[in-house]
Amino acid sequence: VRDSLDPLGELAKKHEEWLERQLSRAKDYTHSVIFQHIPWFLKDPNEDKDYFNFEVELRKKMLQKFMDAGISKVFCGHYHRNAGGWFKDRVEVIVTSAVGQQLGTDKNGFRVVKVAENEMTHEYITLDNV
Repeated sequence: VRDSLDPLGELAKKHEEWLERQLSRAKDYTHSVIFQHIPWFLKDPNEDKDYFNFEVELRKKMLQKFMDAGISKVFCGHYHRNAGGWFKDRVEVIVTSAVGQQLGTDKNGFRVVKVAENEMTHEYITLDNV
């Protein structure tokens, strides 16, 4: 039934299998993060579904899966504004605004991620400060 409702069918199944393999290896590393385009949520894991985030049930399922795998951060875009928040105080969702067209009040910029042995930090840098 899933394949008949899913236009991607086999491709979606292969992607899910690939993701499971990657997540099974995440705890082998000091820092494990995910980079993706669309954010799971913008400010709160319980917020309603809209154009810029995912459906709530899928969102919670995937974020729980990421947390269980040891993922600490999920870096996203799509929103053309800075946003983000935490899932169960263990997985940080970081939504970075755009270098180009802004949809909010953030200035054009990019995010710098610094990875050290015991921590990972990130900062949004506006192009005005480069």
